[in-house]
Amino acid sequence: MIKARHHWFYIRFFRFYSRFMIHWHFRNVTIKGDIPDRGKPVLLIGNHFSWWDGFFANYLNCKIFHRRFHVMMLEDQLKKHIFLNKAGAYSIRQHSRSVMESLRYTRKLLMDPANLVTIYPQGEIRSMFHYPVRFEKGITKILGGMEDKVQVVFITALVDYFSHRKPALTFGLKEYHPGGNIDLKHMENAFNDHMRQMVDQQKE
Repeated sequence: MIKARHHWFYIRFFRFYSRFMIHWHFRNVTIKGDIPDRGKPVLLIGNHFSWWDGFFANYLNCKIFHRRFHVMMLEDQLKKHIFLNKAGAYSIRQHSRSVMESLRYTRKLLMDPANLVTIYPQGEIRSMFHYPVRFEKGITKILGGMEDKVQVVFITALVDYFSHRKPALTFGLKEYHPGGNIDLKHMENAFNDHMRQMVDQQKE
């Protein structure tokens, strides 16, 4: 696997780039949901619908969480843009023996309260309106035994044009409390409930 190799220049550049590009390409940005800082490492779980997703997560980290940013990417994509690992990207190669190495690495990152990790458990890009989202089972291996040590936050990102040239961008954030044990179906259902609520609000 390819591990994150943070470099101060790339960290600063992508913080600026994420803010600049989002405000340049979107008419406005709305963040719904108040998330307290619990002093724990943060795991962001998002809907994966576009090239923008990693930049969205970086933007939210700068605005809300203020942690050392990490994002899991498919290894073939990260190899094409290897410079991203200097800003916090690391890899996973699906359906290979190295998957467990990537999951163990993620667990290690989530033992440090200075870290934020972003993952997209559906494993591939789908339409933002495609749900229910199905999670790959690796999420349970990441969080198993760490339920009360990690702050888990769902992100739903939605884009609408309406009658404007530039789209509006809406982030819906919701804290998830896994309870005593990680249950994949419970987490999946909770994420889909949150996503449906956000989509319904967009229709109003």
